[in-house]
Amino acid sequence: MHLAEIDRMASNGTSLFHRAGVPSKLLMVLCLLWAIMASGDVLTLGALIAVLLVLHLVARVQFKEIAHLLFYPFFFSLLFALLKFQESWASGFLVILKGTGAALATLFLLATTPWVEVFAFLSAYLPGTLVDIFLFTYRSFFILLDQVSSLLRSMRVRGGYHPFNVVMNLKNMASTVGLVLLHSFEMSQRMYRIYLLRGYDGGIPVARRWWKLGYPDVVVIVLSVLIVMGMVIAWRLL
Repeated sequence: MHLAEIDRMASNGTSLFHRAGVPSKLLMVLCLLWAIMASGDVLTLGALIAVLLVLHLVARVQFKEIAHLLFYPFFFSLLFALLKFQESWASGFLVILKGTGAALATLFLLATTPWVEVFAFLSAYLPGTLVDIFLFTYRSFFILLDQVSSLLRSMRVRGGYHPFNVVMNLKNMASTVGLVLLHSFEMSQRMYRIYLLRGYDGGIPVARRWWKLGYPDVVVIVLSVLIVMGMVIAWRLL
């Protein structure tokens, strides 16, 4: 799923949006999501998606690493759009554009903001234990993802996958998922013991550097205001 590459883009990017703080970027993404959900016009949604694409280009986001992630919201929104197409073509396209636009806005945040910084921001408002769970899950996810990939590769090499034998494929996939679940429990226990040996007492110290307001933050906040103003002006024109 190229998640490691997305994480690398977020951590090593040098664009203006990468240098902006988490609160300002969250504000802009929330404004974009609000504008997408509140819009009831295909042209307005098309303009918002065009703005998002321009933001991705400015942030130097590699579309080949995130394009496949847009397929999922597009596919599921298409299922609902099929019902809306019976009312009108515009209603169906609205559903598809809203689902794809919301996913594109979320991917912009993921591609320009390391999750560690997001956790640092959330730690100021959420319980420490919950933030620790997020951090542990984030750390373990890529390890388990790599193990699943290795298991699937081994299953194919050893003849455990046949295109025309669905029953055997499902049986082998269930065994693979069960093995990964057992290994995840074992890994979580081992990780917890390691953290205890290193002095873990129920909270991981997280450095917060997002309160400093700089030039990138000002630009992002101005863009957020312009998005809201554009939506309000569009409503009044209608």
